Amino acid sequence: MAQALQTNSRYGVMVCINGLGVLISGPPGIGKSSLALQLIVEGHQLVADDVIDLTIENNQLIGRSPPMLKSLLNTRELGTINIKHQFGPAHVADFVPLHYQLILHQTLTMDSHLEGNQTNKTILGIKIPTLHLSLSNPVPVIVRLLTWLNMQQSTNNANEQLKYRQQQQVQQ
Repeated sequence: MAQALQTNSRYGVMVCINGLGVLISGPPGIGKSSLALQLIVEGHQLVADDVIDLTIENNQLIGRSPPMLKSLLNTRELGTINIKHQFGPAHVADFVPLHYQLILHQTLTMDSHLEGNQTNKTILGIKIPTLHLSLSNPVPVIVRLLTWLNMQQSTNNANEQLKYRQQQQVQQ
């Protein structure tokens, strides 16, 4: 008999960006759903809005929407949007592995440094690389998020390059 999967629900929005599952977190009203809408307009997919059901399958966190909320996105300004109806079924993912988390802040209280404002958060015992972004930065959140995701997928680590160059400079 198949073992039932343990489900843990999280508050936030989950999207699939170029095949990568991203959980968007932050306080109510900060713009999580509006960011998701912007990403959907750019061609990415909604996984879940408001409540994300997470399960562990094959040592990976998998996110999906509760059936009642499937393909629905609620923004404070526009109300509830049926993403499948408005944008087509290609803009909704039934489930996706969770790769990254984005936490939105009005302003950042943590110190910035060469590596940026990234940490690891543990969700159900699995470490998830997490980016903290401030809404007070003049560069749009979507631009910073997409840039960070591209950096995570690159083998060209600019932080390591800078450290290497600094070491070379000191040795001269």
